[in-house]
Amino acid sequence: MKRIAPLLLAAALGACSTAPGTGWSRASDLAVYGSMTVYARAAVDQEVLCAGFTPASTSAAWEREFGARQLAVTDAMTRRYGAEALAGARATWAPSVACSELPDQRWRSRYARQLRLLEARLRLAGGGEG
Repeated sequence: MKRIAPLLLAAALGACSTAPGTGWSRASDLAVYGSMTVYARAAVDQEVLCAGFTPASTSAAWEREFGARQLAVTDAMTRRYGAEALAGARATWAPSVACSELPDQRWRSRYARQLRLLEARLRLAGGGEG
């Protein structure tokens, strides 16, 4: 039994790996979706305004990295909550981003964590990736 206990603990911690550390474990799906859009907007603004990437190249990179996953989450959320609720959850603002000499990936990272959390909650295939 002594050998099994650490394995059970590790399995239990692994089962809830999307929630700990995110601060969003009890938030509604719509609140998580809304914050995810804020993080995406801040990340895109930071990449274009601070890093100097063109809007077209930034859009293409986001589409390659997150496009299919974002679409799957949006489709599942629309089916579950309706288009009107989803539109109401989308934020129309983003925090102002500070530019520094080094690239700041925290907005992209926060977006990716929120996307992963929703994928896990909605039981979509990509929930453990990225």
